[in-house]
Amino acid sequence: MDRYDMEDVVVPEQDGSSPLKEWRLKHQAGTLNRNDFIDYFKKESPKYFDFQNEMGTVKCMFKESLAKEEIIDVLVEFMLGDSPVTALEKLRLEGNTATVCGKVFKNGEPTYSCRECGVDPTCVLCVNCFKRSAHRFHRYKMSSSGGGGCCDCGDDEAWKRDQYCELHLANRKNPLESKIITSAVLERAEICFSAILAFCVNYLEIEPNASLQCLDGELDGANFCTVLYNDESHTFDQVINTLTKIAKCRHRDAMEIVAAIDREGRAVVKCDTFKECNELKTAIENQNIPPSGLLNNARHSQSLRTSVLNINSVACQQFALQLLSWFQEFLVRHYLFRKTFATLVQLKNESFCIRHILEYDVKLWKTARTCWHRLLISGMLMEYENKMVLAKEFSRRYATIVEDFISDDHDHSFSIVSLSVQLFTVPSIAHHLIAHEGIFDKLLHTFYHVAIEKFIHNRTLHFSKNIASMAFFKRANYILYDLRYLLSLKPEVLSSELRSGFLEGCKALMRVLNVMQGMESITRQMGQHMDYEPEWECAFNLHIKLASTISQVIEWAASDVKLLRKLYKMTVRALVNNSFIVGNEKVEAKVVADHVANCLIYDVSTRPVSIHLPLSRFYAGIYLHLGAHDMTYDILLAETEALNIKLTPREIIEPVLCTQAMIAQVAAGMWRRNGYSLLHQLYFYRNVRCRVEMLDRDIVCLQIGASLMESNEFLIHLLNKFNMIAWAQPEYEFGLAQSPVDDEFMRQLSMTDEFLELLIVIIGERWMPGVSLVSEEDRLRKEIIQLLCTKSYSHSELSRALPDGNSGSNDSIIEDVINTVAVFKKPVGTDSKGVYELKEHLYDEFNVYFYHYTKEDKSKAEELQRERRKAKKQLVCCPPPMLPQLTPAFTSMANILQCNVFLEITTMVMDRALDARSRSFTESHLQKVLHLLGFAIQEEISEHYPFLSFYERSQKYYVLEKLEELARCPRLEAHRDFVLWTIKRYKDLQAKQAPSVSSSSAAAGSGSSQQQSQQGEDQPLSSEQQARLEKEARSRLAAERRAKIMAQIENAQKSFMKSNAEMFANTNDEGTAGAAQKPNDSMMEWEEIPESLEEQGAAALVPDTCKTVACLGPQRSHYEAGDNSFKCILCFEDCSITSSGPPLVSSAFVQTSRVIFTTAIPEGPKSALHVSCCGHVMHHNCWKEYYSSEESKEQRRPQRNRVLPNQTQNVEFHCPYCRTLSNTVLPVSEALPKFSPPPPPSLTQAAENYMPLDSFVEMLLMISKLTLEGSSIALMNLPKKFSIIGNMSQFERSAQIIQKPTLHINWTEVMGSFHTALRNAMQSQLQGHQSEDSPNADDSDLDTVSLLWDTCYYTLQSLEVYLYAIQKPLKAELPMRHQSCVSNLVRACALYSVSLKEPQITKQSVQGAKLCETIFNQKGTSVLEWDCFRMLVQLNFTVPNLVAADVHGTICNQFLFTENKTMLPSGSMFDYYILQTCFLANITKAIICFDYEAEVASRSDEDKEKQLTAMLQYVEQLPTKIRHNMASFYVKHNLAFGVRQFERNGQPREEYEEMDMEMGVSALLDDPVKCLAQLLEYVRRQMSSFLRSSCLFYRCITDIDFPDSFPTDQPDRFGLMCQYLGLDPQLGVYFDMESVYAPIMQSFASHPHIRRELNERCAIKQATPGSSQAHSNTISIVPCQRPLPRLVTLYEDYSDLINSVSDIFCPNNEREEMKTPTMCLICGTILCGQSYCCQPELGKTAVGACTHHAHDCGAEVGIFLRIRDCQVVYLGRGKGCFVQPPYLDEYGETDQGLRRGNPLRLCKAAYDRIFLQWLGHNLHEEIARLNEHANVAVTQWHHM
Repeated sequence: MDRYDMEDVVVPEQDGSSPLKEWRLKHQAGTLNRNDFIDYFKKESPKYFDFQNEMGTVKCMFKESLAKEEIIDVLVEFMLGDSPVTALEKLRLEGNTATVCGKVFKNGEPTYSCRECGVDPTCVLCVNCFKRSAHRFHRYKMSSSGGGGCCDCGDDEAWKRDQYCELHLANRKNPLESKIITSAVLERAEICFSAILAFCVNYLEIEPNASLQCLDGELDGANFCTVLYNDESHTFDQVINTLTKIAKCRHRDAMEIVAAIDREGRAVVKCDTFKECNELKTAIENQNIPPSGLLNNARHSQSLRTSVLNINSVACQQFALQLLSWFQEFLVRHYLFRKTFATLVQLKNESFCIRHILEYDVKLWKTARTCWHRLLISGMLMEYENKMVLAKEFSRRYATIVEDFISDDHDHSFSIVSLSVQLFTVPSIAHHLIAHEGIFDKLLHTFYHVAIEKFIHNRTLHFSKNIASMAFFKRANYILYDLRYLLSLKPEVLSSELRSGFLEGCKALMRVLNVMQGMESITRQMGQHMDYEPEWECAFNLHIKLASTISQVIEWAASDVKLLRKLYKMTVRALVNNSFIVGNEKVEAKVVADHVANCLIYDVSTRPVSIHLPLSRFYAGIYLHLGAHDMTYDILLAETEALNIKLTPREIIEPVLCTQAMIAQVAAGMWRRNGYSLLHQLYFYRNVRCRVEMLDRDIVCLQIGASLMESNEFLIHLLNKFNMIAWAQPEYEFGLAQSPVDDEFMRQLSMTDEFLELLIVIIGERWMPGVSLVSEEDRLRKEIIQLLCTKSYSHSELSRALPDGNSGSNDSIIEDVINTVAVFKKPVGTDSKGVYELKEHLYDEFNVYFYHYTKEDKSKAEELQRERRKAKKQLVCCPPPMLPQLTPAFTSMANILQCNVFLEITTMVMDRALDARSRSFTESHLQKVLHLLGFAIQEEISEHYPFLSFYERSQKYYVLEKLEELARCPRLEAHRDFVLWTIKRYKDLQAKQAPSVSSSSAAAGSGSSQQQSQQGEDQPLSSEQQARLEKEARSRLAAERRAKIMAQIENAQKSFMKSNAEMFANTNDEGTAGAAQKPNDSMMEWEEIPESLEEQGAAALVPDTCKTVACLGPQRSHYEAGDNSFKCILCFEDCSITSSGPPLVSSAFVQTSRVIFTTAIPEGPKSALHVSCCGHVMHHNCWKEYYSSEESKEQRRPQRNRVLPNQTQNVEFHCPYCRTLSNTVLPVSEALPKFSPPPPPSLTQAAENYMPLDSFVEMLLMISKLTLEGSSIALMNLPKKFSIIGNMSQFERSAQIIQKPTLHINWTEVMGSFHTALRNAMQSQLQGHQSEDSPNADDSDLDTVSLLWDTCYYTLQSLEVYLYAIQKPLKAELPMRHQSCVSNLVRACALYSVSLKEPQITKQSVQGAKLCETIFNQKGTSVLEWDCFRMLVQLNFTVPNLVAADVHGTICNQFLFTENKTMLPSGSMFDYYILQTCFLANITKAIICFDYEAEVASRSDEDKEKQLTAMLQYVEQLPTKIRHNMASFYVKHNLAFGVRQFERNGQPREEYEEMDMEMGVSALLDDPVKCLAQLLEYVRRQMSSFLRSSCLFYRCITDIDFPDSFPTDQPDRFGLMCQYLGLDPQLGVYFDMESVYAPIMQSFASHPHIRRELNERCAIKQATPGSSQAHSNTISIVPCQRPLPRLVTLYEDYSDLINSVSDIFCPNNEREEMKTPTMCLICGTILCGQSYCCQPELGKTAVGACTHHAHDCGAEVGIFLRIRDCQVVYLGRGKGCFVQPPYLDEYGETDQGLRRGNPLRLCKAAYDRIFLQWLGHNLHEEIARLNEHANVAVTQWHHM
């Protein structure tokens, strides 16, 4: 018994007064205070704490239910003045619940946000509110909570509309006051609440002073506990090792303790005396835990956290936790309770004031923290005014709380800091805090001091390469998340307080940006490589976290003129004061094309540069918004100059220009020695996550420079920074002629490319609001068009490739924009995704030099574009698109396109292109210059800028003439089309600008173009036209050459005929005659063929006995030997199968399986073995060599892949040819008829030539009896036996007795290894419950032999089921793996059955005898309990041994069998009789189980109707006698009929059975003909599975192929299958009493079990529905046609599925919800996946719940759906893999881990694919295939 049970079941009343009375009396007297309650809690709580020491481990429990009854309920009664149950019920009925939901989310709970109505993405609903809200019909998003958040239903500020669900909307009507909660109640509640809070605050601490308060002088005795606390720096395994080593716990207990610590934050590890406990604490703390590679952080080196507490103290703490949880639920009940609570916690001097609760959070463990957080959420966040109070307190304490959080090591969701998301995302509260509490400034100030101050050197940030600091830096980054929440919603109008509060924050931001400007700067490595890769990730992490804040600040400023102006000046001041790159550099004048510019000299290749320039970029962001408020640079310049701050355009662009120059130099290969860190930085610079505030802003910054500076000057600055001033001089070429071609020279060419590309980007990339007259949507549209020009994107790829917007509404904008530019193509097939394709007309907007393209994107897009244009017969090139119009502030940028330096550069490149000797030119230079000229021409055509006169100026530079010359230059053929396009556009411009000029020039013939047109031929051709001409020329040449060769051949023929004239003379006339006849002949043949086919077709309809193909029976077809030559896949030699030659094998895979038994009957077999095989053949010896190398490889593997190998497991390997998973080999044998040829047809046709069926049955019964009773009686029965066998030759012919086949010695070895594989597989299935010595059982074990037959049966049956599921008839083309697998397996079994050893034969014959007794002698089970196909296979392989063994044991040895004679199952008459017997058994079973009424009720489709009509006609034609026999058999044996008769007559059947059946039968049936027709139709349907399996089986045994009459695309037909098996398809035959069939069926049907079953059913009917009649004797009926195995039916909508498990608790811990609920898709059980709490044992090892479940449910393989992650897992033996889940969103994509959160629906095709992989036994194969890749992460699958 528990320690306190005796005394505590009823709390004794002390001195006859209960605490309740005491409190009431004191209260009346006015002396009651909170200490009375606290003392009571302290005194009572230890009574409910209990522990037991067992096996060195302590088990503690706190009896919560008792404590609630005895303490909490008393408290409630005191407060409410009534019994708790009734009082709370009255309160509930009064209906005053909150209008805000406030449900606190647990970790992993599903949450829903609405994309249309949510104010930001943090606004979420819980399941219950979501189901009842309007948002479920909107575009919602699912995700799973990280824990700690709460539901926002009812919060007006969280939603744009539909703020309330139906439930909370109803609550708004309720009054706030209450009749039950009077002022007296509230007065009492106040005292109780303060007591509860004081007690909890006092007791809940990790190092509590409370422990001392509980001592009360008890220092001796086992009254102390050692408590171990959770931390995030030690792994599970480390703590488990510590506990097993130091606390001496068992491993299993240690795991439980660790799971508890992880769950609750602490656990008691020992209860003992203070000395013992303290020693353990010291030992644990002193233990040195080796660091693990995975976790390395600041706390890592610290020891585990422990403390020693008094037991009473632990009890008080446990009670305090219970009290807090109850208190939180209690507060939710009424507004007035919450009001009281809020008033109490605002009392400044109390120990439980808000300030203290916030600050002491860090001293608590996990559960205690969670309880306090929930209490604050329920008590303070439901009402707005309380929320504001909490927010203010939180803001004032923010710095302290965050510093505590950073030094603490609990996850963010367990820290009080996580409350920020509840407070800072409420817009009105956020704005209040910025305006009145200075929170914006405080956050950044805290961040600056806590996170980055220590890394500042020389006024710039440089992070150290110390991993420990990274952990703390990551924690500090949460401040930036909070900042993002604060600014997420900009107000419509800024009040002056808000503005000044915001500007204070901006000052702090400037301070941070200032130290970031130029951080992690790098210098080019000249002589040697970097010593070590510098730290770069921290800087980028900082950037990524800050980027959205920067964008938000710019957005806020854009909407308010005053704010914008002040912020602009602040930024300018910061830039002027920052000396990175622009401080005191010397200036030099540079000249290009007679223009001079004073350039700053800063050599990028030798001095530090940085990718991080947030200040310059912030300036660019602010500048873009000036135009909207009519401010310009010049106006503001005047204002700032008054403050003595001057920022020139040259200084604005300089830092950015240096960065661009550095990027160009990296591309030119000048920075190779700087290692990977630089390449990583450049990758992120362009990456979608960073580029908005990096690359994009840099280009804007350069565009600002271009618009503010004189165009020539700007270009000279650019040239100077790229070191290309010399290149731009005309005499550059002469200087080059002398210098050698070295690296430097190649770099210069590359730099020219980079310079031209940058120029294209500055001019062309203007889809930016503020630069051009475009909106944010246009910018997005451009981005999407450019992306879709590279390839078709799926929806998820597209959203990943676009930058995140700051507001959550971004999603819907993106959707709208996508739909305007692209068409969505639905997915085809299960593997493909739906993709977006760009609308055709938008390809014209493609820009090949788009600045977000990587090099690969660019080449891909260019290739696609060229192919498209080629297909449309346009010029094959990528011309520049039309550009949008610039805003007034940027208009002067267009001037670049006509300035002298620009024209000088472009013409210079064209000149160098035309000069064959030029060395400073590459073709890409020309392409870029043409692109720039295209821009210039199009800009002037657009007429946006009146000052643009490119056409006039270009004439001075003879641009057109140079272009025409380029078009004729053969060296530049690749760019000819682009040149032609440029000429065409230029002429369009010419026609527009100077129509008179162009016409007059045409008339006067000025220049070369006129002469060209006269010559006509000289006009340059486009590449498409040229290609066409070339093709024509090629085909003309080919035709000429062909004609020439033909002529040569003809000549040769003629000369040959001349030289051999006499030979041709006599054949000539025959030849001519033949030739004349020939055409006619062929016509005749064509006409004849269809006729013969028609005849055949007509004949095929009439079953002609001599034409039908049968594989068994008297009409058996002749066997034709097939081809049996192969190529060994290992040595590539040709090989063929011979019985005596070296054996050939094929790799096979044996697995335990329950697939067919999923819908099984309870008593049936639990699992069976299945063999699959790929069919590739190899020599046994070759395979052995291959296998030994694979085996050694596999044995080296466990260290690497951590799969625990089992001694009995088969070593897995892959087929050397096709990599199919295998674990054994199957012998490849010859066809069985080769060993045992059937007698010639002349003998088998006549009935008297073989033994009849009844003699066969009698013989078997006789032999079985002999075998079972022993040979002593055998001699007496000899004469009887001979009389049965009768004619000996008849017997030999029927049994096909042959010489024992001689098989190669290795063949038996192969079979032996195959056996072992089977036994191992079975063994590993029974792993948990096996005896020690069983693995070494003898090879000749009986079970193994029968196991072989069962494996054969199961494999064939599963193949039949699989073919049925995929609707493939037998004749359809079977894959080689199925074909070769079944034929090799059946042949191997048959040959093995005749080559058994003596003891095996004896055991087999005993088993065969038992089988025969069961079948023919009613001993054992009845026909209802048989699986007839299984019987068939077993009989086929045991009867030969039964007969042979018997004959060996008798004297007739000499007549019949000599030692080496035997029977081989190969289609003999015996095999035929066995089939007939099982066929009859199945018919009998079908008749007994038929239910006429159910059948009539279930009529449905017209196919069935047609068949029924045909069957009615057949029944009417039957002779009356047979019809009567059929009816009487039905009436006599059918169960359903018997039960109905019983209901009618009230007496069991036996009593009227004896009546004269003549009159009885037809009277008993209402409509005999219809009933019999239904019956026969039912029987035919029920036989289908048996017949299909039998066809497969006998096809392998006899090697006679299915006839052509079998359908290939429709279901198999009953009649055709019966004909093939030699059975009579007319069912009437089997009811003819003259025949041998009817008595056999009678014997099957009259089994006592069947009678008993009928009586049972009648008894159940008789029993009144209320009474439970015991029916333990009912038999388990195996249906004739097993239902098709199915996986679990899943919900259509994924959210229904995820909601269905939202309240499921872990089976081992009622308080904890399942973290990873996982559904078994085979049976539907919900398990706790991948957690330490549920680890049952399998064999000797602890495994995860899913592994354990899969072992039984799916026989070692399982399919699991991890519900919250939407992942499907295949779990095999110690291995597993994730596969695509069956839930897809509207775009045809899966969402594993719910990252995108789109609503998901069940996709039938995807689920079918999983189903078919399971049904086809391919799961192990799939797991192996997906684990082949080296990059698969190592997962400890067995813990799942």
